[in-house]
Amino acid sequence: MTPELESKVRVHAAIAARRARDRDHPVLLSVSLPAAAREDPLTLLENTSVTDGHSFFWQQPAERFAIAASGAAAFCTGHGTSRFAEVAAARDLIMREAVCASLVPDLSEAGPRFVGGFAFAPEGDVDGPWKGFPPGRLVLPRVHVTQRGAAAALTCNAMVDASDVADEIARGLVGELARIEAAARGNGCSDQALAESYETTTARYEAAAAQPLPQWREAVVETVADIRAGRLRKLVLARGCTVRSERPFGCARLVHRLRQSYPDCTTFWIHTPLGDFVGATPEVLASLSGGVVRTAAVAGSIGRGTSPEVDRAMGIALLSSPKERDEHGIVVSAIESTLAPLCATIDVAQEPRLLDLDNVRHLVTPITGRLEARHDLLDLVERLHPTPAVAGHPCGAALEVLNRRERFDRGWYAGPVGWTDGSGEGEFVVALRSALVRGADALLYAGAGIVAGSDPDAEIAETRLKLQPMLSALLEL
Repeated sequence: MTPELESKVRVHAAIAARRARDRDHPVLLSVSLPAAAREDPLTLLENTSVTDGHSFFWQQPAERFAIAASGAAAFCTGHGTSRFAEVAAARDLIMREAVCASLVPDLSEAGPRFVGGFAFAPEGDVDGPWKGFPPGRLVLPRVHVTQRGAAAALTCNAMVDASDVADEIARGLVGELARIEAAARGNGCSDQALAESYETTTARYEAAAAQPLPQWREAVVETVADIRAGRLRKLVLARGCTVRSERPFGCARLVHRLRQSYPDCTTFWIHTPLGDFVGATPEVLASLSGGVVRTAAVAGSIGRGTSPEVDRAMGIALLSSPKERDEHGIVVSAIESTLAPLCATIDVAQEPRLLDLDNVRHLVTPITGRLEARHDLLDLVERLHPTPAVAGHPCGAALEVLNRRERFDRGWYAGPVGWTDGSGEGEFVVALRSALVRGADALLYAGAGIVAGSDPDAEIAETRLKLQPMLSALLEL
């Protein structure tokens, strides 16, 4: 900790305390400084104490980007159909009076990050298995490290009250920054060392379907009938299962296995006092940087071949399948029409390409646009969620049918999960290939897009493929 930073913290703490007294409400004081990039940002969470039970981890190995956050300085919560606007308003209120100090040369990696997510449905499952995961909640972490390549920034956030003493605030922040800086200074463990550092927890398990397969098969048949009758064009039916172990699942090790197996996906871990939500998803809902929005239509799936020749043939079959291309085209069209009123320009790839994962392959069409200045990331998330890739089309009719046909609440599964900075930029993904973990119980879901040409047995096989990454990772613990 340099004398320059200590002096800067004292000055800004005094400004924040005075502003809190003048406004008669708490004011955010946020301090950022350069940090040593870690070989493994996940170990930062193990080296910091989380007294309130909240932490957040986000990593895109292929992009060399990660966020590791612990503690909660403030919460931004929303409910019902206005949950996105309520969360955005709470974030903006915090940032409107915020006092931010930074010694980080690249300001894009400095400053506050609000992290968390939203339930699939407006009300969410607040009293069932998803208790503790409200319809919408972003957390302003107490401390977080943002790492991109070889550059990293450490940020400490505190809400300064009208009665707080500036010197005490400054001393507390300087001490906390020094502790975190010391924890972040080393390179940490390699992936192999991290894996070896966890005690093996393999145990007998049992898995139970959240909806019996005959019932789910019947739901697919009914949905195909609805589509052929013109009531829908597509419906994404999800099914789930519960995995129960003899001992609690280790979420840190689960995250390690997921990011190692799926480096092209976004691995996330949201830890709360009531449970953990963990996943590795291939689907970006929206990212916003420098006014440019990036998203992608991901729909249409097939397994991987047992040999390179078979695998290539299966990829060609996916690209040429009328059923899969129709399902994919619905998603592309819906995303493009949603973005059109928000963007000055939109660029949609002319043809889909293959997105290759370890056990499954998808059709993907990248989409970019130049966002109008009056909109931000949470506007995009609200407009885009849910896409036809996780709900169906038309959206209103699809959601009405899902409420009757799925017979369970998805919670945060297939909802938006991610982060936004104080200026309204950031990234959210669709929470697929995920699990809600509570001790020795894990709740998993997978969905399949049902269209006119869908076959129930083929759709069951597709959901098995999509459940496999999380099941494998859990059962190897």
